[in-house]
Amino acid sequence: MPAKLNVHVSALSSQPETFWVTEERVAAACKRHKGLARHLRFDWSWDHDRFADGMAKADIMIGWRFPGPELRAMAPNLKWITLTGAGTEHLQPFDWVWPGLKLTNNSGVHAEKAAEFAGAAVLAMAHGLPFFATNKPKRRWEKRFTTTIEGGTAVVIGLGGMGGATARWLKQKLGMTVIGVTRTGKPFRWADKVVKASRIETVLPKANTVVVMAPLTNETENLLSRRRLGMLKPDATLLNMGRARIVDYDALADLLDNGQLGGALLDVFEPEPLPRSSRLWTTPNLILSPHCSSDDVDNYIPKTLDWFFANLERFLAGRRPTNRVDTRLQY
Repeated sequence: MPAKLNVHVSALSSQPETFWVTEERVAAACKRHKGLARHLRFDWSWDHDRFADGMAKADIMIGWRFPGPELRAMAPNLKWITLTGAGTEHLQPFDWVWPGLKLTNNSGVHAEKAAEFAGAAVLAMAHGLPFFATNKPKRRWEKRFTTTIEGGTAVVIGLGGMGGATARWLKQKLGMTVIGVTRTGKPFRWADKVVKASRIETVLPKANTVVVMAPLTNETENLLSRRRLGMLKPDATLLNMGRARIVDYDALADLLDNGQLGGALLDVFEPEPLPRSSRLWTTPNLILSPHCSSDDVDNYIPKTLDWFFANLERFLAGRRPTNRVDTRLQY
């Protein structure tokens, strides 16, 4: 291994500044990890302006969007790509990933912020805030009486970094019974029960709220179909912070239009930005947030870089990195 590894940072000014991997943020991270930083030499491209030059000598890349199919020819020394986000659907299919190339994401960086937002959303929906927000522009004075969420049941779909932290938040802070839904159905510390995704229909009718935190894969796409959404209680609520295509939004809008669901909050859409023509803008009892619920304005990139340096220690020691993307499972 060379005395120093070349790290190419592929930064995108088209993203919000919260996600910028700037020289200043990298320098601050290097100060926090001086022993590891001495092994690295950084260079940058912004909006791919000198991406090809940087990749020609890169051992490691930090980035988000890049030309996957052409990458192997462009980067003969590339050994590891670390993503500045958790989702990977924009890089699928993974037929461009060659044997030996490590691909990791920053799953876990979002956990604390996501859990806090989810807790706030679950409380807001339980106490009718989407309903009151719908009535305000109509100048409609209509009471809605609610009860406490403590003792209610939350079905949390996906118990990874965000979902696991959310399960803990709902259980510890709100006193809810938590039922997890995962691919494997393995027990989880902060869930009272965990079922496989194939058994989701056995738990949906029990939910006071459903919280979607799963990645988009072939198995999760349309997991909450029209038929399954119809299994929810009329006063149940739904929060989606995972991916849009996990939930049938048209069916969700129909339920909300007909008063057959207590409320919903959506943070993820397809496409993004949400088109002005979308019916979701006028669907009652629905709050929209523009895919920013789990992103900490102060700590997102510092935490991402700290995660990178923790993995660098494992990389230098020849150990398996954390957060390695399983291209077969798609996350």
